[in-house]
Amino acid sequence: MRNKIILWTFVAIFYNGAIKSQILPNRYVESIFTNYTETNDVQFSTNVPQPKPGGGFYEWITGLPLNAKEYEFDDINLYMDIFEPTGDTIAKRPLVIICFGGGFLDGSKDYWSIREIAMQLAKRGYVTASIDYRLGMNVFDSELSKRAPYRALQDGRSAIRFFKADAAGSNTYKIDTSNIYIGGHSAGAFIALHNAYLDLESERPASTYVWLQDGNTCPDLGCLDCVGDNLSYSGQAAAVFSLAGALGSVGYVGTADDVPSVMFHSEDDDTVPYNSGQPFSYISWAIIGFELPDVYGSAEIADQGDLVGLEYQFNSYTDRGHAVHEETSSTLYPDIIPKISDSFYYEFLKPVTHPIFGKADVCLDDLTQEYNTLDDSAMYYDWSISGGVINNLDIMSHSVNVTWDSQATVHQLKLTPYSCQAARGDETILEIALHTHNTNTWISGNGNWEDDSNWSLGHSPLPCEDVVFPNQSGNIIVSMSDGTSDVVRSVFVGQNVQFNLLENANLYIATGGNLEVKGIINIYGRIEISGLGSNLIENLINDGIINVLSNGLIMSSM
Repeated sequence: MRNKIILWTFVAIFYNGAIKSQILPNRYVESIFTNYTETNDVQFSTNVPQPKPGGGFYEWITGLPLNAKEYEFDDINLYMDIFEPTGDTIAKRPLVIICFGGGFLDGSKDYWSIREIAMQLAKRGYVTASIDYRLGMNVFDSELSKRAPYRALQDGRSAIRFFKADAAGSNTYKIDTSNIYIGGHSAGAFIALHNAYLDLESERPASTYVWLQDGNTCPDLGCLDCVGDNLSYSGQAAAVFSLAGALGSVGYVGTADDVPSVMFHSEDDDTVPYNSGQPFSYISWAIIGFELPDVYGSAEIADQGDLVGLEYQFNSYTDRGHAVHEETSSTLYPDIIPKISDSFYYEFLKPVTHPIFGKADVCLDDLTQEYNTLDDSAMYYDWSISGGVINNLDIMSHSVNVTWDSQATVHQLKLTPYSCQAARGDETILEIALHTHNTNTWISGNGNWEDDSNWSLGHSPLPCEDVVFPNQSGNIIVSMSDGTSDVVRSVFVGQNVQFNLLENANLYIATGGNLEVKGIINIYGRIEISGLGSNLIENLINDGIINVLSNGLIMSSM
């Protein structure tokens, strides 16, 4: 109930309580917020061990920790910047954690394109966070180098755990913990992809356990959720995005139930292979002793995904290089945010759109009708109408009472559902036809009452219609499904459409539902209604509701 109240507040802010239709903005698909609120340097991990630089010529030249001592550490704290839509009142919001690139050697949460992704997604209604993670790698040992992405993977999971713990406690950020996503560029994309697919202890690289480096013992890095804070929670995301990322093994993608991903990669990427190979191939020749393991890029991940039936999207390019998301030094390619947000994450947020149930064929003497949809995934319902009025509209209700206008030329009922995260579902439309008094004749043999093709007017009988079962060459069985409840004006058995007397029409109605006849049942042939007791039939005959005419016969079977 609290979530519903907050959602209604959100509706009122945008629309000042409009009565007929309360359409919400198209959250997650469009930038619906003008501003975002940024909270800087929020600590999410405390005293995590980062390897010390190892020194040497290449570290001296580059200033990067590429000869890291995996056996000596400094304990550091990790921080994030959090971006929220300004003025947002939704109680449970999806979260996107974004990780910078830099080969696990360089970079920070302040990198411009990481911040730009965070800001643009926040304006679409997400809470976002750009995070730091531990740096330092030994590029001269292919096995030892695997410890760097594993450490960063642990840090990304720690960031997710921070928000889960907050949601269970102070709930400062109002996060929907079932919709926490993670993504990034280059090394940051490695973090995201490994969050999705390196999810078993058995998949850990051997060097992440106790390992030797130059005669020194490198300690076990611990399990996936064994480093950082809030260790009682799982750090796995619900979905990920990858900008020029790769995996240490395509075998990590094991089943169709693995976390879904959206990937962006360009064939001319010379830093992270589009297919497979050693990272940094363009500079590896310049560093004596450079030795990194082969990794498997987006094309290989997509192929493996096809083999196991994984849910993924792969956006492939030919000329964007490694910075697959950066069009200029200050702008993103225009397709990046939409393909992350409304083409991928939005599919997890929007409610299922069900049909509208109720009478599409309506009699002129019965213009007020009830309509509904299934109440299983939506929280708010935008009902709108053409050619009628909605009586007592309740935006939280999956049903409406409608009165149709007999003078209108178009009659439609439309429904757009919204999830608890205010994600707009697909619109569904029910077309309505108004009918006057008419005769609807059974034109089939055995069949189902509700099957429109069995009736001369192309629909099952309406309350304003006389139902005629004309002469048949043999007995017929008309069945009504369980739960069916229909009303008709009258029933004629044993006559043709010109109402000529025919005494050999034998009709068996197998009733699993309920049929109400407003007028007279005229039986010229024989009718057997299963499930009705003989006393009830006798009462109907005595009351004049059923007329047994000529040689007509009515029977009951129990």
